[in-house]
Amino acid sequence: YFKSQGALKISTFWSHSWHGSKWNKIITLITIYNGPAAAVSGMVSAVVAVILYCFEVLPSLDRGREEDGISYGYSCWSLWFGFIATTLVMIFWRPRKGIFLDRICISSNEKLKAEAIFSLAGLLKHSDSMLILWDPTWTERLWCLFELAAFLQSKKDQKKQLLIRPTLSGPLHISFFLVSFAGMIPINMVPMDVSEPILMLANAGGVVLCASVASYVAMSTLRSYFRDLDTMKQQLLRVSFDTSRASCCDDGHRRGGRRTPCDRKILKECVKQWFGSQETFEHTLRSEILEILMRDLAKRVFTTKSTLAMFMPIIWAFMDHAASEERFYPGQFWVKWTGAAMLEGLSIWLLFMPILKDVLVLVGEVTRVRPKSLLMEVIKNSLASMTLLLPLMIVMGTYVGLTFIPALYDFPPLVRSGIFFACMLLYSTLTRCIAAGIRAFSS
Repeated sequence: YFKSQGALKISTFWSHSWHGSKWNKIITLITIYNGPAAAVSGMVSAVVAVILYCFEVLPSLDRGREEDGISYGYSCWSLWFGFIATTLVMIFWRPRKGIFLDRICISSNEKLKAEAIFSLAGLLKHSDSMLILWDPTWTERLWCLFELAAFLQSKKDQKKQLLIRPTLSGPLHISFFLVSFAGMIPINMVPMDVSEPILMLANAGGVVLCASVASYVAMSTLRSYFRDLDTMKQQLLRVSFDTSRASCCDDGHRRGGRRTPCDRKILKECVKQWFGSQETFEHTLRSEILEILMRDLAKRVFTTKSTLAMFMPIIWAFMDHAASEERFYPGQFWVKWTGAAMLEGLSIWLLFMPILKDVLVLVGEVTRVRPKSLLMEVIKNSLASMTLLLPLMIVMGTYVGLTFIPALYDFPPLVRSGIFFACMLLYSTLTRCIAAGIRAFSS
């Protein structure tokens, strides 16, 4: 409490359950507050690496490829510059925003604590926004439900800035970023001797294995998450002020050998002042609160911006490829692979990866029901995660086909990449239409 300070305005009011995973909340907060700055820093650093490589400030990586007796050098700097910059900013960035966190801003002194609870109206009214760090225990806690309902009540005639994020989103974002980076390392750095196809197949197999493990874990996590949302819906439909859990009641109104007052009694007085009656408060939870939570938690597991940030190593790898082509071939831009490599990378990064994210979330939601046996659960989760392989195979098949089809050899590289971009745009549109149909049918 001594670390808190007075303020006329609170930037963000944090609502969380003390019974959820501490580290999940910390990692999620880091991705929310440090993620944008880290993504911008990583992309700027990657661009700087491309410029330095093209001007021969940075050395080339010899991957064993020769053409006409000339060694072909590769760039790997964009990938590493981007990764290191993103990691450092993610860890050490310190945003300057005033927040309200109950553990710091509410005193453990019983008198001051009671005053803080009664003053919650003023705290919420002077908060610009609210951040909810949701986990399955959040809905069970009376304090958490009251904070959200009171925030909405205090902002009835104002624009509400409400951000709801599941605490699993932080670990998932970090994991996908690390997996995509690890997958790009062999593509960017491993020797590519075409006379040794086994080596190339082994590299490709390592990437596929890494992606398979990541998709299985992600699918299992998402399916469990959507089951938790079903449980939350049932909890809120039968929610009651008297049965919702409060920490003081869980502890038997004793802490450190001393008897403590009941928060529920204090909150009951607040509810009467704010909502008029306990029944009105409960109706608000079953209607407005339930609708907001289901909408935000079910449809915004990953945003498009966060998806692009997670998979930045993909575009960094293509930037390295473009830089390598620019430095090796002195020909005209139209006949070089520099622009073509960038267009292909942007096609995969901007069009395919957001769609792959949508497929992952959709399949996790549709297949969320857990079988009775552990064996069937493993099989079902494996089959569900394998659905991600189909779009991956489509993209890889399209890419390889346009690269090695003899009929297209006479076309400039930029034209072939333009065809690939059009294919990705068509695939993206069709997938969105199919996903919308599946959601409409399942609802």
